[in-house]
Amino acid sequence: MLYRKNLLPHALLVIITLLTMSACSSYERFPRQNQIAENKARAAAELDKEIPMIGVSMMCIEHPNTDYIYSYYIKEPFSSRMAGGGSCGGVVAGGYSLPRKWQSGMKVKVRWKPNGRAWVEKYTTIMPYEKAGTLYVHFFENDQVRVVSSAYDSPSSPDHPILRNVVTPPPEVE
Repeated sequence: MLYRKNLLPHALLVIITLLTMSACSSYERFPRQNQIAENKARAAAELDKEIPMIGVSMMCIEHPNTDYIYSYYIKEPFSSRMAGGGSCGGVVAGGYSLPRKWQSGMKVKVRWKPNGRAWVEKYTTIMPYEKAGTLYVHFFENDQVRVVSSAYDSPSSPDHPILRNVVTPPPEVE
């Protein structure tokens, strides 16, 4: 009788352990973390096959009569990722994925924090480019914004798509 009393707690412990282990091993219903990462990597590789991408630097330009920009972010055209974080005047090196060739309809969300005001969000289309290069986010008065990519010309060059001293933005491109 003494033997059976001591066996019961051990048997219960074994049953509880087995039930706990079997509940944890039901991985068929829930994908493992590395499977999720593999699926994301596979989807990104497929997108890259369809639209060749390149990593470019980012910079923002404040045009005359514009509030100082403390921080800005811009959504990548073919993902939900927002890149940026710097203030105007500095370069964010290689932090943005841009198609090597311009694609029609590359509408992006730009989010920025002007001096002494709340965050602003606007949508704009990346202007057409021949070859991907540094992505420039141009801020104008009245919370207007334009985005261009230029492989060779800085904003101080006369060949840059939007000159630094321009007060009004060029028309929106669709």
